[in-house]
Amino acid sequence: MIRGAYRFDWRLLSFTLAVLCSVAPSRGMSEDVSASPSPPHAAAVTEGLALLEQQRLAEAQTVFEKVLASEPRNLEAAYQLGVLALRRGEAEMAVDLLEKARALGPDAARTHHNLGHAYGLSAARASVFGKLGLARKCLASYQRAVELAPQHVEYRLSLIRYYQAAPSIAGGGSEKALSATEALRTLDPVRGSLTLIGIHVSAKQWAAAFAELDRLREQHPSLREGYYQLGRLAALSDQRQSEGITALRHFLATPPQPGETPASQAQFRLGNLLEKTGQAAEARSAYQAALSVDPNHQLAREALTRLDGKTPSA
Repeated sequence: MIRGAYRFDWRLLSFTLAVLCSVAPSRGMSEDVSASPSPPHAAAVTEGLALLEQQRLAEAQTVFEKVLASEPRNLEAAYQLGVLALRRGEAEMAVDLLEKARALGPDAARTHHNLGHAYGLSAARASVFGKLGLARKCLASYQRAVELAPQHVEYRLSLIRYYQAAPSIAGGGSEKALSATEALRTLDPVRGSLTLIGIHVSAKQWAAAFAELDRLREQHPSLREGYYQLGRLAALSDQRQSEGITALRHFLATPPQPGETPASQAQFRLGNLLEKTGQAAEARSAYQAALSVDPNHQLAREALTRLDGKTPSA
C-alpha cells in the first residue's frame, strides 16, 4: 500500500492478488465473451459452466479438459481452465492457459483481468530479475481490461490496487492510484469514495480519511457500510472512539446487505475500540462474537489471548 518511503512490497502485491483471485472464478462467467462455444462442444461447455456455478470445481475441470483436448481452439474451455488454475495458485499454468484464451479472443476484458492476476502471482514468486517484467505485464493486462470494459468496477479496483502496491519503476505510484480512484468515483460514487478512504488509511492520513468518510455519510446517510467504516477508522486512528463504538453497534444491529463487510470483522473492530477505552469484558465478548461467526479470524483469537493476560491491553 502507500508508504512514506515507497518500495515494492511483493508480499503485499501477492496478498492483494490472492484476495482478488479468490473471487475471480465466480465472476464474469458470461460477460464480454468474444466467441460462442463451437457447436460440437456447446453442450459440454454449458455443463462445465453449470458445474462451476455449483462449485463442483474438480468435475468442471475434467469437463473443460476434455473439451480443450478435442478442440484446442475452444476459447471458453481455455479461459475457464486458466481461471481454475489461478484459483489453485498454479501461476505458470494459469498464465499459459489465459494467454491462449487471450490469443483466441483478444477483446475479452475478463481474460485480460484474470491474466493480470496470473502475471501478478507469477511475479510474487519469480526471481529478483523476473519480477519487474511480470509486474509490467500484470499492469498492462489490468489496463487493457479497463479499456475494454470501462464500466466494470472490479477491473478498475484491480488497477487501483496495483498502483498502490507497485513503485514508479513498475508503473505504480500514489498519484496514479488517486487519479484512477477519482475515475472510479465518477462511475460508482460509493465504491470510489470507499476506495479513496482506504488509500488515505494506508497512508495514515487520518484527517483526509475522516473528511472523505464524513462527506460520504452526509451524501448517503442510510449507507450501512458507512457505519462500519467509521468504526474501523476510529479503531485504527484512535480518534472519535465513542462515535466509532456507536457506529459499529448500529452496523451490527441492522440487516446485512450483499457485498458488505462481514459481521466478524465488525465485531473485531468493536472489540478493538472497547479494549482501547478500557472496557475489557465488553471487548472480550466482541472478540468471542467475531470468532463465533468466523472461527478462523486469527486477529480476534490473538486479541483474546492478549486480554487473557499474556500481553497488556493497548
